[in-house]
This record gives sequence, structure tokens and C-alpha cells, in this order.
Amino acid sequence: MVNPASNAAQVAEIDVLAANVHRLMRANGMSEAELARQSGIPQPTLHKILSGKTDDPRASTLKALASVFEISIDELLSEVETPRPPNLASNTQSLAIVSWSECINAVNFITNLTPTNWSNWIISEYVSPNAYGLLSKASMEPYFPKGTILVIDPDTVAEDGDKVVVLYPHTQEATLRQLSIDGPSKLLLPLNANSEPTSFEKNIKLLGVVMKSVFSFHS
Repeated sequence: MVNPASNAAQVAEIDVLAANVHRLMRANGMSEAELARQSGIPQPTLHKILSGKTDDPRASTLKALASVFEISIDELLSEVETPRPPNLASNTQSLAIVSWSECINAVNFITNLTPTNWSNWIISEYVSPNAYGLLSKASMEPYFPKGTILVIDPDTVAEDGDKVVVLYPHTQEATLRQLSIDGPSKLLLPLNANSEPTSFEKNIKLLGVVMKSVFSFHS
């Protein structure tokens, strides 16, 4: 006879595994296909793990996942406390608005900003602890009208069609582009016809994904 308590514990462990793998993928900017490649786990098997449909993952599978993320199997199966949004009751957060040059290193200082040491903020639906805002540039009109604030999440894995913030080599300011993925080919498309598409090379740094845009009447 199956022990209900034992079965419930196993299901909970599988849910924790799926949540942790998703979190680690986001933190490392890794897609499902890339994780399958690095771990050697067949993608259908990995997809079952990510969707919580794996009955009992093999020890070798857990070891491969832990190895990719350089953690122990115990850590892979341990619950991690989810950061609470600043305003959990309404599920909103205050986002610091930074410049297109400051966002280059935003992940290193954004969580240390407070109303006492930073003056430019916007209230938004909760995105992530590292999210921030960028004020649109004149070159982005009419796609993004003057006064538009772009909500950027550096923890989200970019997908085909996403608007992304990138840093080109030898530049001091980030740029907005649209990501186009066609098999192994990745292109960065400009928002206007005055610029040419560029290949998404390894020397181009992906800084974040545009999650939403908010129009502000105040700059």
C-alpha cells in the first residue's frame, strides 16, 4: 500500500526541484535548450522536470543539473525563500529609474537604492527584486513616445521577439533592440529603419528584457 504522506513528500520535492531549476536558469540567463546541452539531459526529460511532471528524477539527472549550476544536490532539492515584493499586499513595487549608462551596472547597485539615496522612482506591478526603469530616448519615437518608462528585468531569459537592452562593445551607453531568433541565428533588430540589424555576438552584453512600458507625463 502506498503511504500517502510519503507520496505527498515526493510530490513536494518535485515541485521544489522544478522551481529551483527555473530560478537558476533565470539567474544564469539560460534557456531550456542550453541547459539540456550543458547537462547532457535529453530535452524531453528536462521539460518534464521543469513542468513538475517527473515522477522520480534519477540520481544521475540530479547530479548533472547540480553540476551545471555548481551547487550540491541537497541545495537543488532545498526550498529557497522567495523574496517578498516591497508591497506584498497590492503586489506592487517601487522601481528606480536609472540612465542608459547607469543601467550597464544596475545589477550591482539597484537593490541598495532607497528613497533617501535616489530620487527618481515609479510604482509598478511587481516584476523582480532587480527590476528597474529606463526613460525612453528620442530616437525610440514613435515606437515609444517621449515620457515612456521601460520596465527592465535583468533576470528574465530573453525570447524571440522580446525588446532587450544590450551593450555593444566600446560604448558607454546601453541600447534598445528587438531580439530575433531563427534556429542558431540571433539578430538584434533596430526600432527604426535608419539602422541595420546586427548579429547577436558574444561580445554584446544582454542587460535585460523589457517587461512593460509605462507612459509618464513627468520626465
